[in-house]
Amino acid sequence: MERARFVFCSLVTFLLAACVHAQGDDPNARPPVSKTDIDIVRRAAQILDSPAKWNRTDNRVCPPDSKTFSLYCALEKATDEVSKNFEHRGAAMQEARFVIEEIAPDANRYSHRLMDYNNDPKTSFADIQGVFWLLEKHIAIRLANRQSTPGSLAPTAAVTKADLQVAKRLRELLDSPSKWNRADTDCLADAKSINLLCAFEKAEKEVTGTSEDGATIREARAMISELDPSRSKYKARLVDYNADPAITFADLQKFLRLLEERLVARVAVR
Repeated sequence: MERARFVFCSLVTFLLAACVHAQGDDPNARPPVSKTDIDIVRRAAQILDSPAKWNRTDNRVCPPDSKTFSLYCALEKATDEVSKNFEHRGAAMQEARFVIEEIAPDANRYSHRLMDYNNDPKTSFADIQGVFWLLEKHIAIRLANRQSTPGSLAPTAAVTKADLQVAKRLRELLDSPSKWNRADTDCLADAKSINLLCAFEKAEKEVTGTSEDGATIREARAMISELDPSRSKYKARLVDYNADPAITFADLQKFLRLLEERLVARVAVR
């Protein structure tokens, strides 16, 4: 009887340990995010800021004295520097994996998302930089969602269906390079091309009947502030972002798509 009890207890202990291990290594785990995770992403982008620093043959082993870094190792090093608490399934690492699932055509073939995307011959250095850009936005959206839930210490302005329509119309107004004007010009009704600020004004007028600032343009300004928190680069945020020579039409499209996603997410949590 004692032997049977011992065997039973041992089996239960083994199963509990296996369960805890499985939960701790859940590939779809989504830990809560914090502003520290944004700092981690920004630091990782600094660590891996040139093609010469990029290790294209990742094995998820990150020597402390390495001079080159894979996507995985840049995030690991940044986490160690910022939070001193690296975890394989930490929030920034997991969100990076989800970004890769969104953008990589062959993601369903990857055994290890971060490593295999990094090593994929089709992945360019620009793609790696794009991961950092999207990763920061993913985390910012999750933080915005958390802040807009009841009882939050920092609630954000309510978003309406009209705001979503403004965001959709904005993307229609700027859906081709020929329609985008980088210059800071007057918003003329018959203009063939339009800058970001004028596109907001036009979209607001068409949808709401007024050009007064709504949740859509406020959210856009907040997003630009996240890109330049010290306001050292973008003083007049929409105008300066629009005129920034480093911003491509593809960047603008990502920005507008993310803006709409953020607004949708905020409506969903109301």
